[in-house]
Amino acid sequence: MRASPARSLAIGFAAALVSGAAFAQSCPTPKTMTFQVASQVKRDVLGFTQGFEVRGDRLFESTGMIAGTTRLTTIDPKTGKVTVLNDFGRRFFGEGLTILKDQIYQLSWQEHLAFVYDLNGKLIRSMRNMHDGWGLTNDGTNLIFTDGGDRLYYVNPADFRILRSVPVKLGNAPLAALNELENVDGKIYSNVFLTWDIVRIEPRTGCVEAIAHLNALWDRMSPEERRHIQSDTNFVLNGIAYDSQRKVFHITGKNWMSIFTGRFVDQ
Repeated sequence: MRASPARSLAIGFAAALVSGAAFAQSCPTPKTMTFQVASQVKRDVLGFTQGFEVRGDRLFESTGMIAGTTRLTTIDPKTGKVTVLNDFGRRFFGEGLTILKDQIYQLSWQEHLAFVYDLNGKLIRSMRNMHDGWGLTNDGTNLIFTDGGDRLYYVNPADFRILRSVPVKLGNAPLAALNELENVDGKIYSNVFLTWDIVRIEPRTGCVEAIAHLNALWDRMSPEERRHIQSDTNFVLNGIAYDSQRKVFHITGKNWMSIFTGRFVDQ
């Protein structure tokens, strides 16, 4: 079932507290984070962002085939210039992306495949994924992905064999629809599909420890971009990339014109 993109996790968290009132709360109340925008850039070619990651001075992106084709691209975060590494047309629906040990890993949505490329976008091999592919990140050793449910799956990057899974909880309730992922200092940041929310997850427990409501990004968009986003319910917040050198996040959405750079701050 599809929900309004403006839906907030605050409603769901309140419901979780009510439904779990008779039981001990398994996870503490999450903190509130704010996203403090430092800069904003317009990309010169739009893409239906499904995976987003920083490598050196470039953003790497995986796109899906809505309002375009499945592609691997790089983006200059200073200028917004997009360079296409590989265009797969409509052969599969691209999803999450991460870079581990100088190789790009990309998920497909319902084709049940994971692809491995070199940093120039040349295919090295593919692997079978028994689940749908949504978000993807890594912990330096293993890949971590989601399938639209409430679990983080840790998999072997050599063969995509699932090693373990961690259920994610918001208070007492499972939190599903975990989408684009980013591992930052041992914490997992995740978009929640069809919302303006990004959550920070403690992967050892699966608890959501903080939530950021990014509705304020709307106010920074031009009237043209707002009309564009409103033209299709698929054009939602989705894209978290962390620059570990500059200690900043790059945030965007599916077929958004803007990429926002800034920092998350706990309140």
